[in-house]
Amino acid sequence: MSISVVIPLYNKESNIRDTLQSVVSQTLPPAEVIVVDDGSTDGSAQVVDTFITDLKSQSLAFPVYLIRKSNGGVCSARNMGIREAQSEYIALLDADDKWDKDYLREQVRMITDFPEAAMWGINYAEVYEGKLIRCLRTGLPDDYRGYVEGYFQLPDRSSDLFCSSSVVIDKKVFREVGLFDERLRYSEDVDMWFRIIATHRVAFYDRYMVFYQYDAANRAMNRKRLLRYWLPYYADKYKVPPFADNKVFYEWIMRWCAVCIKRVYFSDESQRDDARNAISKLDFSCLPYKYNLFFRLPYKLAFLLYRWDEKRRAKK
Repeated sequence: MSISVVIPLYNKESNIRDTLQSVVSQTLPPAEVIVVDDGSTDGSAQVVDTFITDLKSQSLAFPVYLIRKSNGGVCSARNMGIREAQSEYIALLDADDKWDKDYLREQVRMITDFPEAAMWGINYAEVYEGKLIRCLRTGLPDDYRGYVEGYFQLPDRSSDLFCSSSVVIDKKVFREVGLFDERLRYSEDVDMWFRIIATHRVAFYDRYMVFYQYDAANRAMNRKRLLRYWLPYYADKYKVPPFADNKVFYEWIMRWCAVCIKRVYFSDESQRDDARNAISKLDFSCLPYKYNLFFRLPYKLAFLLYRWDEKRRAKK
């Protein structure tokens, strides 16, 4: 079973070697590793070059490639790696995360056991200074392993189940749902998961085999989130088939986008014009009536209603 590992890289000089080492140490090796340097301004690319040189003396069973490109964002880097990949399956890995040594072996078992899926995920844990700091609720039974049904209706789910270092995706799926949206700088990964889950079966294993380095340098979550680069700004992308054909997903995504936009609209004056633009892309037929009031009343009146609603919700 042929799996290509795609690693987007931007200013991760202090992390990328450990990430690559976690791939080289796999008990079941990939077919190839493709590192796409997205115009790093530190020594990241040089670290990868040195790592590749060191590997030549180890008779490694698979090649590690470094592709350099001008800066275009993580989506453009992932997309380039996906296009260059020669395997039928793509394993994504961020340049500051790590895998358990048996991760790819378990992913092959997942693909074998759940062949109707288009994406296979294994649970991930957040790590800070080498210590586990948070395990996210999946909404599934402990140690669950199987197809995920009713993803958008799972109760008590605080996790997206999948992250950009914990999935293997059938490459042909990208021809059906599209590549990563290069307009996005935040939540670009969940946009991809949503598009796949809305149109294909997926499988998941609740076992921690991926380690998200919470304290890694240059994390996007540590920067201010601008709405124009965030998924809710582009809610209209789901108004077309095949995404709009999935009624459960379509209603869920419109509500999710509306909630995210609401927070920006009422809390960040500098982004209010962008929020109004995002509001115009929502399908109000899918939203509770209160959103008509939040977004269509004069702002000062809507703000009072919003504050009242937040206080009411906090008391529940």
